[in-house]
Amino acid sequence: MYRSCIFCSAALGSNDSIERFPVGRSLAFDGEKGRLWAVCDRCTRWNLAPIEERWEANEEAERLFRDARLRVQSENVGLAKLPDGTRLIRVGRALPGELAAWRYGSQFLSRRRERLAMDALALLVGIPFLGLPVPGIDRIVDAVRFGWKDRGRMREHRVPASLSPTGRPLVLPLGAVQDGHLDRGEDGALLFRVRLHDPVRWDACAEFRDDAARSVLARALPKLNRDGASKGEVKAAVEVLAEAPSAEAYIRTVARNRGMLGGPRAQGTKKLTPTGLRALEMALHEEQERRAMDGELAALEAMWRQAEEIAAIADALPDLPAPEPPRLVNG
Repeated sequence: MYRSCIFCSAALGSNDSIERFPVGRSLAFDGEKGRLWAVCDRCTRWNLAPIEERWEANEEAERLFRDARLRVQSENVGLAKLPDGTRLIRVGRALPGELAAWRYGSQFLSRRRERLAMDALALLVGIPFLGLPVPGIDRIVDAVRFGWKDRGRMREHRVPASLSPTGRPLVLPLGAVQDGHLDRGEDGALLFRVRLHDPVRWDACAEFRDDAARSVLARALPKLNRDGASKGEVKAAVEVLAEAPSAEAYIRTVARNRGMLGGPRAQGTKKLTPTGLRALEMALHEEQERRAMDGELAALEAMWRQAEEIAAIADALPDLPAPEPPRLVNG
């Protein structure tokens, strides 16, 4: 088993994840063709592993890739990052339902447990205030849950100047965000429109486009979905996403239907259900991560094609017999 790059002689490092092949901090594998490479961090070249060391390591890598919480997949190449920092590059067809939206389920479950705990606490704290209306009890819950100073921020959304269509910071009440709706521009751009409370113009609104729309929605939806969800509700949201070809396709479908985020002004089929809101939050986070890693995937695919050509030639070479040891000739 080699431990140095055969191209630049740099140390390949080691990993604690693949017991059968502990060489390399970055490993690439192709389960269908039985290939395994250690990727050099210095020159980025792919070092083909000996045949006898591949099969069990490939099976282990495939299992870890499927179980990874942080992974992204294009048509031919996938990338996963393991807890110990090891990178797995999976060559081959994408895994079924590769939206990885299930990764966000734990966030919804955590929010739900927190909400239930705070509801129980609010019931105990609120006993002396039984005459208090529900909004008043909700404010007590927010104060306990998020802190007295930050309780108001959970009921508003702050937009920095860099994302604001006016070029100035905006403070949007959460109710206004909830009344907002997605749309598609004539040029195909993703739009998110929010009505502003303007004393002069009743129809004043803020329109966010493409990256700004995604950013505003990605930061606002956790507040709208702050009560979390049960396992069944999370599963329902994942199933909604699984029906779409990709996270981006789901977002585009919501925009094409001019979906509203569920405020009191939403009507008919335009209003997103709680399941739809959870699916939209998952899709936005998944798409943000995918966009961030797309450039890396493209580079990895180019490296794989070059390495595959070399691997195919190497694996096709016949096994040469081991040289015989030299014989001593008696003089």
